Amino acid sequence: MSKLTNSAATEVNHHDISSWSTTISRYLIERKGQTQSAYQNQLQNPSTDVASAQKLLFTALFEILVQRLEEGHTVLELSPAVAIAPLDDNMHTDNNSELFAWQKQLLQPLLQSLLGYIEELAPTDAMDILTTPELWNQLIKQVQLSRYDFATANRRYRACLSLYRTLKTTAKDASSIENSLSNFIVLLEKTLLISNQHLLKATPIIFKVNPKLNLTLWLHRTWQAELTLARHILQIKNQTVKPLSITMNPMLNSEQQQAIHMANESAFSIITGGPGTGKTFTVAQLVMALWQGDGAGGMIDGFGHAHLALAAPTGKAAQRMQESLQAAIRTVGIEMQLPEAKTIHRLLGLTQGGQPRYHAQNPLSEDIVIVDEASMLGVELANYLVSAIKPNARLILLGDANQLAAVDAGAVLADLCRIPALQNVHQRLEISRRFTSDSGIGKLARLINQPNGTMTDVWALLRSEDSLAFHNLNDSLDNNTTLNNSLSNLKIKKETQKNYLKYFKKTQIRKANSMPTPKYNNDLNELMNQLNKFKILTAGHNGQCGDIEINHHLSQQHRQFLKLPLSKSPWYHGRPVMILQNNYKLGLFNGDIGICMQTKEDGLQVFFENKAQGIAINRLSDDMVTTAYAMTIHKSQGSEFDHVAICFDDQNARLLSQELIYTAVTRAKKQVTIFSTPSALSRALKTPTVRQTGLALQFEQLENKS
Repeated sequence: MSKLTNSAATEVNHHDISSWSTTISRYLIERKGQTQSAYQNQLQNPSTDVASAQKLLFTALFEILVQRLEEGHTVLELSPAVAIAPLDDNMHTDNNSELFAWQKQLLQPLLQSLLGYIEELAPTDAMDILTTPELWNQLIKQVQLSRYDFATANRRYRACLSLYRTLKTTAKDASSIENSLSNFIVLLEKTLLISNQHLLKATPIIFKVNPKLNLTLWLHRTWQAELTLARHILQIKNQTVKPLSITMNPMLNSEQQQAIHMANESAFSIITGGPGTGKTFTVAQLVMALWQGDGAGGMIDGFGHAHLALAAPTGKAAQRMQESLQAAIRTVGIEMQLPEAKTIHRLLGLTQGGQPRYHAQNPLSEDIVIVDEASMLGVELANYLVSAIKPNARLILLGDANQLAAVDAGAVLADLCRIPALQNVHQRLEISRRFTSDSGIGKLARLINQPNGTMTDVWALLRSEDSLAFHNLNDSLDNNTTLNNSLSNLKIKKETQKNYLKYFKKTQIRKANSMPTPKYNNDLNELMNQLNKFKILTAGHNGQCGDIEINHHLSQQHRQFLKLPLSKSPWYHGRPVMILQNNYKLGLFNGDIGICMQTKEDGLQVFFENKAQGIAINRLSDDMVTTAYAMTIHKSQGSEFDHVAICFDDQNARLLSQELIYTAVTRAKKQVTIFSTPSALSRALKTPTVRQTGLALQFEQLENKS
């Protein structure tokens, strides 16, 4: 990578996910220690050896579950029938035949964590550090670590080694793989900091065993969140609501009419579908019925404050939701002012400490709560949301279950769509108005989700459709098959120069007025529209195909085009920025896009869509904004662009998935250009995201009790 300027280096630091995750991990480990101490009084004077063995087993499982949580899973599932594949090239499952497959699966997360400390010094087979403890001691001493990290690494190693030896013993004493898992379950039952969920003990780790001997383990907090979420959803679903008087719009197809009928008859409903299937337009009919029927005709002045709430996981998604609903209502000639769409955090009044103002004891006052982009809901946030719905109110979830799951742990929307008890309140919309049957983007989106689709079909489609293009980044490799150090050698450069040139030219307009005028508003709208015509989406932040490097490159190009003087400041006229965190005082939300402009009176200010005035750059801290010529695919959820360029390569292998590419492709309305290597694209489309969650088990348990 080329040497970055000070401003670009600052951006790199702000994306230092490693530092962030380390802080979170340290917090979790410290909380683990506090939790363990709180439960020590449960140990009824066991022998020192027994207490030590229990402590090491608990520590190992807690470490594994914390790591799983950081990866998006809410549980760890172990099965005697598991077919394991190595999660790391250094994890050889063919060796160490004394362990069964489920035991290797259990060890993998801890082993990967340990490999992270020794990195390039790691042995060819990661199991060697367990079979030969002297090797670990030798390697860890060669790595420069802080005293804290060194102690943490060795503590994790001792726990992993103890677990490995325990698993070897259970395997040795077992006559079959099922018997080995049964022996391990007996160990769990004897460990007083771990309990079976049927015993209702408030232990830090909860487990459940089903009749097929499948073992599921939770951290207590995630177990409680999934159980409460399932309980509240069933409570809402089983409530009786008074149907609204609805006249079906003739523009609705049969799927949309079924969705409206379902949502009208049910207190809880899920409407899913791909882009352009009319999820928002369908729900707009319910909104209009609420306003028009049952004596609600006089609600126009106070509408929204007492009756309807619109929400989405991010500020950008909430803004788009409100715009789409308002446009759908105008199409039928009704003038009504919708309530302000809010982020779910803002709707619930979540504090910085994570406690909601609205909850089961202090519910929301609205009669209908509509949540868009529900695929972005993690289990914790979803639990807070459903807990705050008042009795006899409606909750409607909208989303695309094929999109990326939440950044937080869980895959709530996808889970809910698969739960048998909720099938009668789930309507999937298949007919797309945006992508016709002959649309290249629509064909590619459908092909990505087809279980029997092949890469041969994908390559044929990319070659035959004018709206699709693939640029092979292997052509940018040098003789040593490594990427050149400058982004200028990537094919991405040519595409970005061509597609952003019109935007660069439009930023040459004269300086803006701090106080908006009709002429200024028109210029700003044109500039924002031009910016939204093309967007670069990346798999991650780092590397040649990451948004940090691409944004740095385009910032340099833009400055040179405008002939701006050199400056260490990241701010300049025309810089597009994205908000990274909610700021309610400024009315800015995570995902909002703005443009920095030079004003006549007040210098550089940032102007956002639907904001009457600009915001001075000194009110926007560096950790609050980032340059936004390119953004990650995760950040693009809820947005639409005419043309999308998707950039990733083999260095992004761990981030790639089928859902990631589907989400990126469906952000485009007219054109998709993929910059990648054939191997990276093939790997992505063959890697569906599989999140292990326990939500379905909680529904099953509650249904059995009833």
